[in-house]
Amino acid sequence: MHRPRAELQDHFRAAFLGLAIGDALGFPVRAVPPAGLRRLPDLADAFAPRPRGRYPQGQWSDDTALAVLAAESISEAGSVDGRRFAARLAAAMDEGQVVQPARAVAAAVERLARGMPWMTAGEGLGVRDASAVSRGLAVGLFEADPRRLARGAGVLAVVTHKEPTCAAASAAFARAVHEVVSGEAAPAESLCGASAAEHDPALADELRHLPRLLSWEVERATELIRRVGVSAAALGDDGGLPEHPWPVLLLGTYAALRLPHDFREAMATVLRWGGEADAAAAVAGALLGAAQGEACLPPRLRRHVLYADRVIAAADALLEARLAREAHPAAG
Repeated sequence: MHRPRAELQDHFRAAFLGLAIGDALGFPVRAVPPAGLRRLPDLADAFAPRPRGRYPQGQWSDDTALAVLAAESISEAGSVDGRRFAARLAAAMDEGQVVQPARAVAAAVERLARGMPWMTAGEGLGVRDASAVSRGLAVGLFEADPRRLARGAGVLAVVTHKEPTCAAASAAFARAVHEVVSGEAAPAESLCGASAAEHDPALADELRHLPRLLSWEVERATELIRRVGVSAAALGDDGGLPEHPWPVLLLGTYAALRLPHDFREAMATVLRWGGEADAAAAVAGALLGAAQGEACLPPRLRRHVLYADRVIAAADALLEARLAREAHPAAG
């Protein structure tokens, strides 16, 4: 590690808090068509008072829950452990801790409850949604060796999704987090690494091309991004961000690249698309936090995001697990 311990802790915490803040900002607008959202000012200034009419202010969705569960399972095991993650996920679902889980997650947990092994419980090929992406955050922060990122992301993704498309997006997110928290690479290069290639070379190509879009007008660039890898039928008629993991990953990454020093506007760039905006805003928030630390997070949002203590505890435990393995590499 190249950062002092206290600085690393700040970046680990900010990555998880940024993810939770982006998720909580996007949760009320999930599946909302973008036409209505673009008439709303200050989308990213504050959390909705009663998201979806039934949840408390600052509530995040399954994206943050899965990232926290992944971090907790890694910290407990001292390694990326699919069996332990599956057990924690099943317990959390049983206790109602995962808010509005994706269909694939719920289906996989049902199979786990029937005794199916964690390696085979996930949804089959062709099921593509963004719910596997966020758990790449824990892998990206924990793994010091970039060669382990793709495998670790794949292990956690397969618990709910057998589709390589999902593992590829999670691996790419893990690689981006790993690079920015190390502070070693230039922004565009660090956020567009090639870990996805092990699972799907096509996503790796899209990531390599992403920095070119930074010179485009935002509307044109984001309209192109939301179509990447998605069939015309899956795009739908409302013009929102589709469920497919690639546009979610790419839009969140693009926003973090385009607006590296303006957290609110990076969030707004994503939120205006509606659809799967919560998952994409979570990606953007995590990348900005991992790169810059807690100072980049707007204080009002930092204060009011729900369950911040648990999010911070998961980040701290993950840092301790990484440091312990670095101190005793043979044990990892």
